[in-house]
Amino acid sequence: MAEHKASSLLDSNANELEIIEFSINSALYGINVAKVREIIKAGVDFVPVPDAPESIRGAINLRGAIIPVVDLAKHIKMEPDIDPKRSRIIIAEFNRICLGFLVGAVSRIHRIFWKSVEVPSQMFQTGGGYVSGIVRVEEKVVFLLDFEKIAVHINPHANIQTPRAGEYGAAGFDRASKKILVVDDSDFTRQMIVQHLQTAGYQTETAINGEEAWSLLSALKGREGFGRVARFYHLMVTDIEMPRMDGLHLIQKIKEDPKLKELPCLAFSSIISSEIVLQCRKVGADGEISKPEISRLVSLVDSKVL
Repeated sequence: MAEHKASSLLDSNANELEIIEFSINSALYGINVAKVREIIKAGVDFVPVPDAPESIRGAINLRGAIIPVVDLAKHIKMEPDIDPKRSRIIIAEFNRICLGFLVGAVSRIHRIFWKSVEVPSQMFQTGGGYVSGIVRVEEKVVFLLDFEKIAVHINPHANIQTPRAGEYGAAGFDRASKKILVVDDSDFTRQMIVQHLQTAGYQTETAINGEEAWSLLSALKGREGFGRVARFYHLMVTDIEMPRMDGLHLIQKIKEDPKLKELPCLAFSSIISSEIVLQCRKVGADGEISKPEISRLVSLVDSKVL
């Protein structure tokens, strides 16, 4: 594949995403196009980074920007796979950080349904727990990697921070009377969101993906005396990238449902960009927040909660 500039638009109507397929030795992996800024040839000069983690290959100067590059094979404990003719560096951007990932080769882009992305069992996990999804594409098995977790293992400061005692003051209402539905496929991120909300005083309930959240909300409508969704939930915080059903599609389904549409919906994601914000607004999201801004989450919830 020639050098590539990625588009980050998602199709919320079709519950689809695009992934870039790449290889390390004979294994196939994928990364969401929304995280990819560009792809360059690996034949560039690497500057050694002092006291860096073992998997950091070095840093490169890309049009004036100094970007650290991770040797992905080394990081996930595989044999090195570097060929000057076919190896590529995937320049990824998420959580307001920019990292390069050195891979064996980049082959093509696939457009797939989120519903076709399977949640991996422990049998398919790497030692670091980096496999976030599995998809079958044209008789091939492609593993989707959790690049956010890789970044955190390299630099813990890139992680979502735990709430500090006394971090959140009182609101103009009783937060304990409000229940927030938190939807995220990452156990760690889901727990962090819950910690921040509960520290502020909110009640919480969780779902592991959009499909589970939609089933939960749909079941409420059939309950006797349903009335309003506010009897059960007062706001939803959802990730965007999730197996089975992504967050944009989930928000759209809620906002198109006459019995659920009053539920405020916030998108909480590592891929919030100007393009993604437009997609969020298009489906009816009531707000967006990137994961590094988790300290703003409670104030945003306070301003939107029913």
